[in-house]
Amino acid sequence: MWLMSKVWIACGMIMMWLFVGCSPQVYHDVPRKLGMPEAELLVDGRRITIVGQDHQFVFQCGTRQAWVDGVQYFLHRPAGTHSLSEQDVELLYHALKAPPVDASSNILTILLDAGHGATDTGCRKGSTYEKQITLAIVLEVKRLLEAKGHYVLLTRADDSTPHSLDERTAMAARQPIDAFVSVHVNSAGNSLAKGVEVYTLPAPGCDGTAIGSSARAPMVGQSYLVMATRLALAVQKALTAFPGAPADRGVRHAHFKVLRDTPAPAILVETGFITNPEDYTVLTSPIKQQQLARAIAKGILDAFAWSVSLKDSANNVSQLVSVTVGAMEI
Repeated sequence: MWLMSKVWIACGMIMMWLFVGCSPQVYHDVPRKLGMPEAELLVDGRRITIVGQDHQFVFQCGTRQAWVDGVQYFLHRPAGTHSLSEQDVELLYHALKAPPVDASSNILTILLDAGHGATDTGCRKGSTYEKQITLAIVLEVKRLLEAKGHYVLLTRADDSTPHSLDERTAMAARQPIDAFVSVHVNSAGNSLAKGVEVYTLPAPGCDGTAIGSSARAPMVGQSYLVMATRLALAVQKALTAFPGAPADRGVRHAHFKVLRDTPAPAILVETGFITNPEDYTVLTSPIKQQQLARAIAKGILDAFAWSVSLKDSANNVSQLVSVTVGAMEI
């Protein structure tokens, strides 16, 4: 087990975040804190850009909106006029820092969760149900990961039996896993809403990105937030890279139960809006479903292939037959 044998996530970081989360890091110190002392700091009004050799960050003062290597990312606390929270700086530094080891040859154990199922149909449009789309995508992700020699578990392999959220998180607790990836389809009252999102838990003491998503007491999943952040960035990067891919709605944060109670790095992927005509076309096309699955598989493998920069994680994802994943192809 890669995660179990290379424990680089410091659980004590949670307590540190609880106490220093609001401590400011002035922008001129941020490049050094991100491990990029040579990076160039550019200020354009309320837009702060940090350009380094391996990574680029853009922060919008007064908001939580940011971009990490071209991927939209929502900070855990709003960017200040002169500084970022130490909580966000520490998290991004550790999530993007690559330990001096190549994990691409390690066998991963991944638990895939096809959202909803059986009588729980999820969202729908006409006769198309979320549960059908998520299962099709997850089964393809499983096939791709297993073809590379990795071990894949499923919370459901068909549509015959309903599985509660408690049962899904219990599966993650029964045996050590390297990551938990839950796949869903979004919906909205406004048919203009479109795009893909990947969710992690909020950092301790922080609100979710949705209005009214208030901070909660510390929870199990926050111990794995560093790796979950790296995983979310890699998956979001790949999901928005292929031709005709849904729009980039960013890496966001929510207190979803499958993220709260999973004792492993966990993300929830919203693959598009069934209520948007463009996204609906992607979600219901077998070819596009394969592309979505390949992107998710690629993101998972890229996140664990430390020798590959996230900046390049979307290379060749547009190829339907062959997608480069670090030094591997799927």
